[in-house]
Amino acid sequence: MMERLKLGEMLLKKSLITKEQLDTAIEYQKSLGGKIGNIIVKLGYMTDEGLTREIARQYNMEVTDLANMILPVNLLKAVPKDIIEKHHLIPVHQTDKVLTVCMSDPTDYEALDELQFVSGKKIETTLATRDSIKRAIAEFLEESDKAERKAAGITGGKPPSAGKLRPASRGSLAALREATESSLVDEVRERLNQAGVRGVSTQTLTRAELRAAVIPVLIKKGLISEADLFDAVIEVLKRKGVIDQRELTDRAKDLGGR
Repeated sequence: MMERLKLGEMLLKKSLITKEQLDTAIEYQKSLGGKIGNIIVKLGYMTDEGLTREIARQYNMEVTDLANMILPVNLLKAVPKDIIEKHHLIPVHQTDKVLTVCMSDPTDYEALDELQFVSGKKIETTLATRDSIKRAIAEFLEESDKAERKAAGITGGKPPSAGKLRPASRGSLAALREATESSLVDEVRERLNQAGVRGVSTQTLTRAELRAAVIPVLIKKGLISEADLFDAVIEVLKRKGVIDQRELTDRAKDLGGR
């Protein structure tokens, strides 16, 4: 049976931090609160990525790419928001008997015990960096807030941009405003289940794969053109600093002079 060491004890045992550093982190935790792994990173004793790699190596776990996962809408009610924020974890999959959560510290047994008590399910864990979990939680809570507002009949606020779309029906535009990547995946999963296709988990379909499937459909239906898609890609590249407006202008002049 694997020794049930806490994270700080494991790092000390492997000589990745010193006894003095662990004592300092514990004192920091007693004074200000927080998770010991996050404190160790904040104090500069280890990097977020380095700590995550070491945990993965120690417990033979793979590091989950949360940024490229789509979390189904039905997971919004799987874990209370206060537990998500308190224990810095995010649910990524569930069945009738098992709830899988992504954590930066799989040795946080207090969190696992509380989660098992609240959910009544067996808890399994996957691993990700603290920064990626923080971003996922922010996105997750935003989706939860949207769902709650919609259920309460609250409207208003700035709708997400639909980009450069061709004129479409009022119903199509409303559907685009309401749709999220997670709700689309839920719909696909439900239809597959109805067709007898089982085992489509959260990890099965990535954001990139969903968008790769959607773009040809939008072009085929005339909602966007290839020129619209090109313009959108150019805007992304400009925001990322890969190309700039001057380069585009000069290139356009060169092409026009031919």
